[in-house]
Amino acid sequence: MQFFGPQRPQPGTIRFSATMYPFLLLLLLAGGAQAAAGGGGGEASIADGKTNYFTLEPAFVVNIIDGQALRFMQVEVDVVSMDSAAIEAIQDHRAPIRHSLLMLFAHRDLSEVLGLQQRNELRQQALERIRAALLQYADIKSDAKAKDSDGNKYPTGIQDVLFTSFVIQ
Repeated sequence: MQFFGPQRPQPGTIRFSATMYPFLLLLLLAGGAQAAAGGGGGEASIADGKTNYFTLEPAFVVNIIDGQALRFMQVEVDVVSMDSAAIEAIQDHRAPIRHSLLMLFAHRDLSEVLGLQQRNELRQQALERIRAALLQYADIKSDAKAKDSDGNKYPTGIQDVLFTSFVIQ
């Protein structure tokens, strides 16, 4: 005897209902729009002689001392460079750079990170730590000059460090 009702799908097959087609179409269109907008998942181009930004991800989260209370600080760090080799070196040597910054940020007293002047001093110390790591691991000096394809000179290494998010709770 044959059964003419809804049939069970065979194992390993995918079955789409009519309600799934609009959802799949929406996903397809969203993915196409992202790729057309340049968000196709490729690396951003890094140009020598032009200002480039690189985010050290994930954000740094450390303990902060406030008397007897324990607080947390989250810092998002971006580096500024005109040198593609420096950006690539940061990517290649991310672990020692993150370690150095984590040790710099960790277990600070609240008074050391609360004011604008203190944060700028911390930012300057972070810049020095990243430059030292690039010199140690990639032999990149931040006080040298290089030339682009047009013969224009630009500074090598890292020019600045930016705190793009700074939260204490």
